[in-house]
Amino acid sequence: MARKREAKVDTEAGKTKDLKIISVQVITKDKVMSNERQMALLYIIDKFGPLYERALQQVVYDLQQLGAPLGYEFKVIAGVPYSPEFKNDLVALGYVGFIEYTPNKKVRVTNDGKDALEKKGAPKGVVEVVERHFEEVRNKATIYDYKVDEGVRRMKTLRRGEGRRLFGLRV
Repeated sequence: MARKREAKVDTEAGKTKDLKIISVQVITKDKVMSNERQMALLYIIDKFGPLYERALQQVVYDLQQLGAPLGYEFKVIAGVPYSPEFKNDLVALGYVGFIEYTPNKKVRVTNDGKDALEKKGAPKGVVEVVERHFEEVRNKATIYDYKVDEGVRRMKTLRRGEGRRLFGLRV
């Protein structure tokens, strides 16, 4: 009886239990190394050192504004640039082991990533812009990274229940 009731529910709901096959492109080290945009991103991560993902995205946005041919489409939401292509490239770099996240959630290049950069290198247009504006962008990157770090600390404090205090009283 239970089977008949389940069958009626399935047919009445109009649900089918068909297997759907979705093709997904496989990410390999060779494909990443042949992708100039991903290699440029790897170069930027290596050049500017470990950064929070949000600070790194801001750095890439600034470099693109300064003329680096990176090809990301950014949307500025509440003053913060966001690009889904950037996130996808980070995922691809992490999937093949070229980048990793440190325990405090900063992005950095692995030894495999450094080897890939030595073999393939980064696009010349990107390298030129980075070299020309390195000090300026590095200073901004430090500020962005500090702001993100400060936000992380503030969230940890609030999660612990300490909250803000004024004259020894919780506000």
